[in-house]
Amino acid sequence: MDDLQKGRMLVFLQFGLIIILAMYPDSTTVDSRTNIFGTIVIAIGLILLFAGFRGLGKSLTANPVPNQDGVLVTKGIYSVVRHPIYLGLLIITFGLVVSSGVWGQIIVWVALAMLLVYKMRWEEVLLTAKYKDYAEYMTKVPAIIPGLKRSK
Repeated sequence: MDDLQKGRMLVFLQFGLIIILAMYPDSTTVDSRTNIFGTIVIAIGLILLFAGFRGLGKSLTANPVPNQDGVLVTKGIYSVVRHPIYLGLLIITFGLVVSSGVWGQIIVWVALAMLLVYKMRWEEVLLTAKYKDYAEYMTKVPAIIPGLKRSK
C-alpha cells in the first residue's frame, strides 16, 4: 500500500467515525443545558476547523500526504497550533457526544481521537520529509493543545 492509499484509508475511517457520531440518535432525556453546552463546543470547533481550512489555502487536503504544490503554512492559526483542523474535529465531535446525551458515544470519540493522533503523527513524518523547516516549526508550535511547549 503506497502513502496515498494509506492516506485515503485513514480519511475513510475518520469520516466513518464522524458519521457514526453525527448520526447516532440523541437521548430523549438529555438536559437542555447539556445540549446548549454541547452546541457551544461544536461552534468553537467549527471556528477552529474553518480557520485551519482558510489558513492552508492551496495546501489543503484531507489526505495526510502533502500536496505536491503545497507550501508550509506557519502563520495565523498555524502559529498557535500545528493541527487546528484535527483539533477542530476533536472539539466538534466531543460537542456532538455532549449534546446528544449518549455517553456511550465516548468510545467512538476515543477511537476517533486515537485515529487522528496516529494520522497526525504520520503526517508529520511526511511534512518533515517535504519541508526542511518543519522540524524547527515542530519545536516552536504545539501539535494540538495551545500553551503546551512542545508536542511531537
